[in-house]
Amino acid sequence: MSDVHLSAREPERTARFLRFLQRETPQTDELYILGDLFDYWIGPKHLKLQEYRETLDALRGVVGGGVRVVFLCGNRDFYMRGFSEDTGIEVVPHRRYHRITVGSERIYLCHGDYMEGRHGLGLVVQRFIQSRFVEWIWTRLPTAVAQAGARFYRRVSGRKKQTPDAEATHLAPYGLSAERVAAELARGTDIIVCGHIHRAQRVRNPVEGMQGTLYTLGDWQDTGSYLVEEDGCWRLVANQDDR
Repeated sequence: MSDVHLSAREPERTARFLRFLQRETPQTDELYILGDLFDYWIGPKHLKLQEYRETLDALRGVVGGGVRVVFLCGNRDFYMRGFSEDTGIEVVPHRRYHRITVGSERIYLCHGDYMEGRHGLGLVVQRFIQSRFVEWIWTRLPTAVAQAGARFYRRVSGRKKQTPDAEATHLAPYGLSAERVAAELARGTDIIVCGHIHRAQRVRNPVEGMQGTLYTLGDWQDTGSYLVEEDGCWRLVANQDDR
């Protein structure tokens, strides 16, 4: 799952996510969150804020119940130092992808912004903001200042993305770079699971002449999207209320 974008401004998203945890995790072995669980995150100080307390307590309960929870940083929630120690959730360090094997299938999990093929000034700015130097400064700012800066970054990063190298391919509607999808399939990956796109879709053989499956996950604005693997079968749920 990905792109829940929890925020105090939208309590229904929180309620939807909590219902999902209560209903699904008792029968779950592993839960992978592919970024942007939070609309923004200001670092360790956020663990002490009231707005996410109910969610964090619920996630601690999931981990305490024996479910392995793995978190990949998104383009909204990074500076996650202290998050793993506080919640028991495994945070994939310093990158937004994670490779696993399920049966005989090789799976590539990612938040998805890297798969856009982003380049130029936007990529430079993103790398600078997420550098250890900026993290060191940001996490030492007063809470109110850090929150104001995070809200500004949220507005900027929410603007429409341009993906020139995805044009003229059938991946263009997904905002993905065909070159990067092809490169991952060429490594022997069978299934790519990608957040960030905010559309729940399954694309068989997404690059011409190459075999594989691409799943893009939907967001949680009105419903709640997630992908389930059980006994080698994959099921994409576009609306958790219609599962």
